[in-house]
Amino acid sequence: MAREQRPGGDQVSDALGEFFDRTARFLTFVGLVAMVAGVTMVVFNITRSASAVGPLEKAALDNIRVFGAVAFYGAIVATIGMSWLQWGEEVLGPVILIVAAAFYLSPTFLPGMLGAEGNTKVTQPGYEALQAIGIPIGIIGLLVIAIDVATRVRQRAREGSKADQLKYGKGVKEERDIRNVLLGKCWQLPYCRKFVRERCPIYHARRSCWKERVGCMCEESVIRNAMEGRVIPSDIVAAAQYIPKNSRLTPQQKKERCNQCVIYNEHQKHKYKIALPAVLGSVILFYALFREPLVHALGGLISSSESVVRKSTLAGEGTVTGLGLGEGATFFHEAILAVLVLVVAAYLIRLIEFLFFRLKI
Repeated sequence: MAREQRPGGDQVSDALGEFFDRTARFLTFVGLVAMVAGVTMVVFNITRSASAVGPLEKAALDNIRVFGAVAFYGAIVATIGMSWLQWGEEVLGPVILIVAAAFYLSPTFLPGMLGAEGNTKVTQPGYEALQAIGIPIGIIGLLVIAIDVATRVRQRAREGSKADQLKYGKGVKEERDIRNVLLGKCWQLPYCRKFVRERCPIYHARRSCWKERVGCMCEESVIRNAMEGRVIPSDIVAAAQYIPKNSRLTPQQKKERCNQCVIYNEHQKHKYKIALPAVLGSVILFYALFREPLVHALGGLISSSESVVRKSTLAGEGTVTGLGLGEGATFFHEAILAVLVLVVAAYLIRLIEFLFFRLKI
């Protein structure tokens, strides 16, 4: 009966998935249209602000308020829809943050690109409306990165390379008679089978199969000796003489066998669990120790960038108050630094994942 119900359950799941995908596509389209239309109208009113005096000034401000809100909420809807459609892509979070930064920093470079100065009573709210669009996009981008990293950490810490394709020992259940020793040898890990272990020369020699490049999951002679009940000396030196030497395979081929073994994968999971808090702790410690000089350096970098942008766009000094200067600059620099630290931590986590589960160092 349960088997008859399963296809129906799969159909419901597929139908829901298709519904959410279609909804996300619709939201992305509507959101992008609203955002582009809103931003276009805000920029249009900024460029025409020089002639906005009297009633026209009030009309321009009303337009900026209305179309700024349209662009603001359109950006939120479009970013959510795009995040659903592109979920799992490694560049999703960084791309969202880049778009957010472009909007948030627009008051720095946009005046020079738009040309002549206008009515500051109109241009200032216009730039503030464009800048505000970057805030929710940036928040969503940070959430995407945080959720993606947390999901990867949880999956890798639980499954290791079983999330990828394993060849040796795939599907083997954990043994209950042995404790999972952190960074232990192969026979101290839960996938080492008891009936093989008792007759395994590597176990009696107190060595590790990945160092000897032979083991109970990949080497036929180890399994055959265990099935035949071959007695292995309990003496460490004597037992080492019984470790098989496979001369038919190259060292690289033997290493490839280890990379595809469930026991070695468990060993890699242990490395990952140790490296993860060490890396995150190092990032936090670095931030705590060097926060103030980093904030000052970031402020200098932003000010220098503003100067370069103004010169490149032929904008005069004082065209717009730079985001790296003035009131609230410290908070802005702190926020940017926190975002950069989060992004660095996320990619360091991906780096150790690549080292331990792809390169298998």
